[in-house]
Amino acid sequence: MTIAVDTNALLALIHDDHHADAAEKALRTAYTEGPLVITPVVYAETAADGQFSTTTELSTFLDDLSIDVAHPSPEALFRSGEAFSRYSDRRPDGLQCPECGTKQVVNCSECEHTLAPRQHIAADFLIGGHAVMDAEALVTFDAGFYGSYFSNLSVRPVE
Repeated sequence: MTIAVDTNALLALIHDDHHADAAEKALRTAYTEGPLVITPVVYAETAADGQFSTTTELSTFLDDLSIDVAHPSPEALFRSGEAFSRYSDRRPDGLQCPECGTKQVVNCSECEHTLAPRQHIAADFLIGGHAVMDAEALVTFDAGFYGSYFSNLSVRPVE
């Protein structure tokens, strides 16, 4: 069973003292089930973090975790696009009260910029599409998000 790994699980190992143990435990458990892989997107996001100065350093980190880079299949890329399209259609404008449904506009108290809910980007959907089509599970902190767009994906939540 091949298991994909989300960027947030790797970054927790590097930076997040509070969640590093949970991420390590989830990765160790996943490793016992089969090979661990990341997409090139996860590689790029991890490289963008600034922790690694060279590809050699990042590759050594991944090798130490027994994680390989795997390229998504065309089917995975297509599924990613379908899910991103659904997300784009569903994404709310502004903020909405979960209790009564009232939509509101909230501005930043410092700069007056309009605040919006967290926006996912296409990279998140590439990670999910790869996990659902080319792997059998995904290790992530974002189990709820991935589960809502990739319903048949087996998620290994980091808890």
